[in-house]
Amino acid sequence: MLNKEPKTKKNIWVKWEPPKINTYKLNTDGAATGNPGRGGLGGVFRNASENSVLGYMDSIQYTTNTHAKLLAILKGLQLTEERQFTPLEINTNSTEVIRMLINGNLPFDSLIHECRSIVQRLSAVIHSYRETSKVADLLAKKGTNKNFFEDIFVTTVPLVFVKHVFWADIVGTVFERQIMDCNITNDSQVVGDLIYPPANNPSVNPNG
Repeated sequence: MLNKEPKTKKNIWVKWEPPKINTYKLNTDGAATGNPGRGGLGGVFRNASENSVLGYMDSIQYTTNTHAKLLAILKGLQLTEERQFTPLEINTNSTEVIRMLINGNLPFDSLIHECRSIVQRLSAVIHSYRETSKVADLLAKKGTNKNFFEDIFVTTVPLVFVKHVFWADIVGTVFERQIMDCNITNDSQVVGDLIYPPANNPSVNPNG
C-alpha cells in the first residue's frame, strides 16, 4: 500500500477588495440547476469608490455550471468593450474556467477564443474565492428562474435582492475559509491570474 501523507488544512480570512483608483473590477458567476439544466449568469462592475457602475444577468435554457461561468465572463467582457470600463480586472471563483482560458478546451473553443481576444485588449482574469463574489452569485442564481433569453438584463443600480451583500462588501465583511495548506501558493501559480499574452505562456501573478 502507498503511504500517503495526510493533507493539512488551514483557515484564512477573505473579503471583497475594491479595485485600484481609476480602474474597474468585475465579479462574475454562473449557475445551472441540475448541472446540466436551466442556467443563469451574472456580473457586477464596481469602481474604486466601491460604487456599482453596472450589473447584468441572463438566463440560459440548458447549460452546465462551467459553461454558465464562461458565458458570464464573456458577457462581461462584451459589456466592458461596449461601455469602455477600462482598465478592468475580472474576478471568477472558477479555477476550472481559468485553466480552460489558459490551456484551451475543445468543446468550448469558440467561447474561449472570443474571451481571449477581448482579454488581450482590455483586461485580466483573476481567481477569487466565492465568498468575495456574493453579488454575482445571487445575480446568476436569479437568472436561473427568470426568462431573459432574448436580451440580457442590465441595470445601473443594485437590485433589491442583492443590496444586503453589496453593503456587506462595502463595510469590509470578512469570511473564514478552510483551504488545503498547499493551495494558496501552488494552485494560484498553476491556475494563474490570467494576464495575456499567449495562452501557452501566461503571465502569472503569484500574489493574486
